[in-house]
Amino acid sequence: MNIDSARPGHWTDDQLIDYLYGVGPQDGHVDACGECRVRLAKIQARRDAVNFGSGDEIGHEFLAEQRRRIYARMAQPVRWWQEMAVRRWTSALATGGLLAAGMLYYESVQRPRRPVNEVTDAQLAQEVSSMAQDPEPAPTAPLQALFEE
Repeated sequence: MNIDSARPGHWTDDQLIDYLYGVGPQDGHVDACGECRVRLAKIQARRDAVNFGSGDEIGHEFLAEQRRRIYARMAQPVRWWQEMAVRRWTSALATGGLLAAGMLYYESVQRPRRPVNEVTDAQLAQEVSSMAQDPEPAPTAPLQALFEE
């Protein structure tokens, strides 16, 4: 069906459907226009076919065969791997494996590195004692120069 009418001055399919259900325009256009009346008849026929079926009834033989197949499937034993939802577990295991591989790679790349200049205990004690003897830290020397006259 067309959404719009073929020519101006005719109703659209939406207007015809609204008219069919009693909520459309009531201006008498369908009574006067033969083309819109034909289109309305086609829409009514389609609605009747959907509402009342095509007349092909499902036979008892078909339903009985369908029921037998369902019972046969229900009688089959269920295997343990069918109950596990294999796809769900597979994706979870794959995600866990990727996460573990990423962590191992990160650990191998990011090993702690030893500092290049290792300070011995004697050197540390000497540096601390020199700092303790100096009344003024070295970074404050430029500031002191600003206040000297």
